[in-house]
Amino acid sequence: MSGAGSAGSADAAEARRRLGDALAALRRIIGSQRLDRINAERSQVVIGFAAVAVLGKVIDDGPLRMSDLATAGRIHPAALTRQVQALEAEGYIERSPDPTDGRAAVVRVTSAGRAAHRRVQSANDAIMAEQLSHWSADELVDLVDRLEHLITDLRTSPEARRDATDHE
Repeated sequence: MSGAGSAGSADAAEARRRLGDALAALRRIIGSQRLDRINAERSQVVIGFAAVAVLGKVIDDGPLRMSDLATAGRIHPAALTRQVQALEAEGYIERSPDPTDGRAAVVRVTSAGRAAHRRVQSANDAIMAEQLSHWSADELVDLVDRLEHLITDLRTSPEARRDATDHE
């Protein structure tokens, strides 16, 4: 693709700068203690965003070995250990030795963990509904589609993208 709308144009450069700024702001919002407090008040679940993400991954894909959970969740093993310890302390997951490798641990969700995750999801949905009440369903769908496209592109190296294009 080339021309006035290409990724190398001045307009595209400004758009990429704005995108970087917007992503930084979004990262600050998502990682804010204020949002964690609001969510905790509404859901009555006192775990942060990162722990919620780990819990969701265990619910979706578990039981999992810690190493597989780190890979699936794209999280550093040391950071994962902290999140798992927090979830375990709340009774949301259980950790046990891997039956095939005693050196490794397997994590599985508890019924309390499933219930807590449902409450957090419900609180998140209520917060989003309030904050985005003036958005149409079409606008929300368009945003999600574009964000999913962005995530895919950011996770795909330029080389892999070129290779895929060369083989079409």
